[in-house]
Amino acid sequence: MKKYKLLLFDLDDTLLYSDWFKEGLIQTLREHPLTKSLDAALFLEKKLRVPSHLIEKLKNREFTPEEFRRARWIYAFSQFNMTPDDDALTEIEKQFLQKGLACITQDPSLILLLKELRNHYKLGIVTNALYDPRQKVYKMGLSNVFPDKTIFSAEELGLRKPDREFYHAPLTYFEVHPEDTIFIGDSWIHDVAGAVDAGMDAIWINSRGAVPTTSHSPYAIVSDVKDIRDLLLN
Repeated sequence: MKKYKLLLFDLDDTLLYSDWFKEGLIQTLREHPLTKSLDAALFLEKKLRVPSHLIEKLKNREFTPEEFRRARWIYAFSQFNMTPDDDALTEIEKQFLQKGLACITQDPSLILLLKELRNHYKLGIVTNALYDPRQKVYKMGLSNVFPDKTIFSAEELGLRKPDREFYHAPLTYFEVHPEDTIFIGDSWIHDVAGAVDAGMDAIWINSRGAVPTTSHSPYAIVSDVKDIRDLLLN
């Protein structure tokens, strides 16, 4: 295979599955005085089904990530005819984040894989994550693999995948060219099409059997991030 120098990873649903979000939200809903009488599973469903007009506002920079997070809460509560004030929403989100982060566990096999990859490549994370990626990385036991400076966050940089500039930001830090880089992630648009358009190769983590929506061609398609071992370490 071609000799690459840099591996850039998406975070959510690539290195970290979304169980933490679901478990943290349900725990919060069941314990908070304002929400403990609600159907937690139904609220989670409403929270996950974000209306397209809210997503478009985030994409178009009409919402900051913080405003988008707040709008998601307001929308979900509106489905139950509830209008919590700002203080209540802030308290609930804080509790949710504490509960959710506590649900993140370490995966020894993932840690081992990434440490092995680090012996052969430079590693970084490029994420649109709505919640602090460094806290997640710490809870995953990966802070030694991904030091703070190697984690590139949309909220911090004011960019979002698939903005071309966002893919190029880590290249400047690592002093690597696009053609020497593979982007690894679960989103066809953000982690394959956007990366390829930025001059990189891509590995698609397609765990759900999704169908590509453009004609871009990834370097490889796998069903789990751990499947990249055979591609990148042999």
